[in-house]
Amino acid sequence: MDDSSPSTNSASPLPSPLENTPLSGLHQFSLANKLPKDAPHPPHAHTLALQIAHNLRFQHGWTDIRLHYHPSRQATAPSLPRPVISGVPPQRLYMHPDEQIDVLQRQREQGKAGWPDVSPEREWVVASQLQESWTLRRFAEMFDALSTVPEEKEGGALFFASSSDVNGNGTASRSASLWRNPDALGAVNGASARNGESKAVVNGLATAAKPNRWRTGQPKRLLLATLDDDSTVVYYIVHDGLVKPRQN
Repeated sequence: MDDSSPSTNSASPLPSPLENTPLSGLHQFSLANKLPKDAPHPPHAHTLALQIAHNLRFQHGWTDIRLHYHPSRQATAPSLPRPVISGVPPQRLYMHPDEQIDVLQRQREQGKAGWPDVSPEREWVVASQLQESWTLRRFAEMFDALSTVPEEKEGGALFFASSSDVNGNGTASRSASLWRNPDALGAVNGASARNGESKAVVNGLATAAKPNRWRTGQPKRLLLATLDDDSTVVYYIVHDGLVKPRQN
């Protein structure tokens, strides 16, 4: 008589195909920059802002990108309607017509030809969906919560993670803590710039510390980043009021 009992060992379950799928860059970025507990905005607004920030960094070469959850110190509004991004583009995005004339006159006085290198300026970016309807009131609420020029140390520095910087539980590794510290971030950017690696960051920070008179004397501006369902992002420059036309 065979008194052998049936085996109690069961086969190990096969790993899910998703477990072996590497995380996308955007997914890693989202895991490394989770919504702060004290943030007054819903998770979907935070996720949308992160998607735009990721697009700015890797599709358009922006640097020193920060995320703002509260109004600027110089603003009059009690709250910020949604998270707002600030960052430094690789080149100047907008120049007032009067400033263009001033730059060309100085070039002529110095005996130089052509258009000079102009330092980029730190910009505000508001993330939105294509399906959203914007009104003058909604734009006014955004502008009331923002200063004319984003200040250097306002907001939180974003960490652009690589796969080696995100732990298995979806949290940023210890090496990511450096990028969570705004002062450390500035030190790293400064060191990189001294080595010739990030000229745009240095120019951007200098501009943020000492905004030029053409920027401070004109209406506020922001970039409205509009995300479509196919992940296409279109950027529009929006001014808080009318911009003085060029005088011929």
